[in-house]
Amino acid sequence: MTDAKDSITSPEEAQVQPDGPLKVPAQQWQGLRRVPDKLPAVALLILVVELGERFTYFGLSGPIQNYINNPYDPTSDLPGALGRGQAVATALGNFFKFWAYASTVIGAIIAGELEYDFQSHLNAFSERAPLTSRMVDQYLGKFKAILAACAVYIVGLIILVATSTPASIMNGAGFGGLIAAMITIGLGTGGIKANVTPMCAEQYQNSHPVTKTLKSGEEVLVDPELTVQRLFMWFYWVVNIGALSPLITVNVEAHHSFWLAYLIPLIAIIISAGIFISGQKKYVKVPPEGSAIIDALQVTRIAIKERGFNNATPSALRGSGRDGNYAIASEARYTDGYVMDVRRGLKSCKMFLFFPLYFICWIQIWNNLISQAGEMALHGTPNDLLQNLDPIALCIFIPFLDVIVYPMFRKYRIDFDPVNRIFVGFLFASISMVYASVLQHYIYNSPPKSIHVWIQAPAYILVAFSEAFIIVTGLELAFTQAPKK
Repeated sequence: MTDAKDSITSPEEAQVQPDGPLKVPAQQWQGLRRVPDKLPAVALLILVVELGERFTYFGLSGPIQNYINNPYDPTSDLPGALGRGQAVATALGNFFKFWAYASTVIGAIIAGELEYDFQSHLNAFSERAPLTSRMVDQYLGKFKAILAACAVYIVGLIILVATSTPASIMNGAGFGGLIAAMITIGLGTGGIKANVTPMCAEQYQNSHPVTKTLKSGEEVLVDPELTVQRLFMWFYWVVNIGALSPLITVNVEAHHSFWLAYLIPLIAIIISAGIFISGQKKYVKVPPEGSAIIDALQVTRIAIKERGFNNATPSALRGSGRDGNYAIASEARYTDGYVMDVRRGLKSCKMFLFFPLYFICWIQIWNNLISQAGEMALHGTPNDLLQNLDPIALCIFIPFLDVIVYPMFRKYRIDFDPVNRIFVGFLFASISMVYASVLQHYIYNSPPKSIHVWIQAPAYILVAFSEAFIIVTGLELAFTQAPKK
């Protein structure tokens, strides 16, 4: 990857629709083929911490179902520790995943508020103390939030490793330690996820389409929208490289112990945090301006009271003499454009209302499909090994989409927009669940452990295909449609 600025040849701005991403270029660019720009190399350093976090998260998630479900019995083919049964294992596994993703909201709000409050106290001194100003820019914001989250993550993993030793399990410390570790690790996950994704996208600074002449002589339109789409595709590719960690941890769990399986993710997150710190002087750091979530809620509240976003703009409030009713209306960042950005973001959120239904299907590969595999003929294959087919398939499918499928669509002017991508993803997820249900029917009606476990493979692969369309598109929409402060 090279810096995106190397490919820019024309600085003119395009005409952008106010309620959505770029769809219609300026008149002089009509008919030009749209292409993505090159990705900034500095984003790779940020992806390292995401790689380490995902390696850690999936590495410890892989053995958790067996850790909770099965009893501790060194002579059994199925590794176990707590013996709480499938229902408890599935419930706790779902809680852990819910908490890890829900805590991203906490991470985003805390990071934004701490950044803004501290920055506001130091702004008055920035002109007389340039060193202080530079320190604020260097150590506050997403960078510091990610480091703090890594520290919390490490504490949680230390708890998990310490309480998953045979001695701790036999002494009854395993269950309490697991709950404490889940809560702590979930906070760390949320803090990293809330900040790594936007910080990575912020490294690409070109916001307007520009023209470029290829070596073939063809003039094309370098489209930031496609560039962000490509960035998040490769971001998710890195996520799934990290998600291959259960290939290591479930085998360590099966052939050695749980504590050693959990020690490997602990080492991984420490290494990735160190690499992330090493690039701190190279990152593009967007100055903090408070919590976007809280500001968006305030704008929405004003819009509700004023009966519409058009009436909530500062120009409309001044015209009606109601601008004094709202403190935020007097702040410089509260502009007509920002209010319309919030309106656009809320309209885009309608698409995310369907995502919980998708994740009900997606989460099956981490719990019920693992338990289903335990009822099948393993032939030496750990029952929680097949879940790794999901990231393996994605590591192949994402480059296939980026290098072959999407360029072909653009060549033939096929508009495979976000709605269509998400729809296709839901189709793949639905087919996967139908396949798993039919397979379970045959398990019920066949002799015990007579169906080979690898017959499960299509269910995992189909879910992987769905992720490439749904989750990647969701990341793209969440960033591009968020209010710009």
